[in-house]
Amino acid sequence: MTSWRRPQPAEIPVWIDRLFTWPDPVLGPARHMFALACLEGMGADVARVVEDGDRWALCIVHPGSTLVPTGDGDLVAEVGPPTRGWRLLIGDVRAALPLLADEVVPPDVLVHHQRFMLLDPSRLPPVEDLPDPGLRRAEPGDVDDVTRLAVRLHTDDQFGDRVTRAGRRGYRRRVAANIDRGLTWVCGPVGAPVAKLDRSVSSLRWGVQLAGIVVDPDLRSQRLGRAMVAEAARDAVAAAPRSPVSLHVRAANTAAIRAYEAAGFVDTEEWRLAVRP
Repeated sequence: MTSWRRPQPAEIPVWIDRLFTWPDPVLGPARHMFALACLEGMGADVARVVEDGDRWALCIVHPGSTLVPTGDGDLVAEVGPPTRGWRLLIGDVRAALPLLADEVVPPDVLVHHQRFMLLDPSRLPPVEDLPDPGLRRAEPGDVDDVTRLAVRLHTDDQFGDRVTRAGRRGYRRRVAANIDRGLTWVCGPVGAPVAKLDRSVSSLRWGVQLAGIVVDPDLRSQRLGRAMVAEAARDAVAAAPRSPVSLHVRAANTAAIRAYEAAGFVDTEEWRLAVRP
């Protein structure tokens, strides 16, 4: 029976080419930027692949038990998940839905409708149209408040009503790691940031994906979020003008979608995000 396998290192260029040449007239390889960046940066260890004639699928099994399926959804449905120990699953509808069927996932898994948004550089607002958000790279002294914002996002995005003490420690570890890797940006003074965003993808070749976007609730009527996202998008475009910039947002969060549209992003397609509480 056809099943998932770990590809050989020599195969990685073949799988990169398959994702890069994915026949989508709107998104092209932008849909697969996370998978492409993982393959390029971490190689065969984080990939599982399956082939059946002309059909193929690839799933990133990212450290921390995150699954990102891509490829032929019918084939994914036939072989099932590459691991049942995942904590987070995110993917386009066709590839993700087979792994989220009632008979596959436990009943406590939280499944959210997501939108995949792609930057249209021509729609980036002029700097003078939005206040300067003072976006800066986060520093170690920001860890506590960035953790507070990350926990706030956990509730805002309906990952659960509360975060346990152990969950907070996990968030703090991930926040500290992202800051150490230079993947978190914030607005506000050192030690007291009031808004933050991360880069879940940061590649000159494959593009930038913004994630973990959150603003302190007391400041959400001041257009800080859209200004921060627009500034982050400008920075990404300046570094790699031909590479895409994307983000995901919960489909029910219409206020955030409007803010991202005002920052130059276009809503392109439906995705799924699933979380084990």
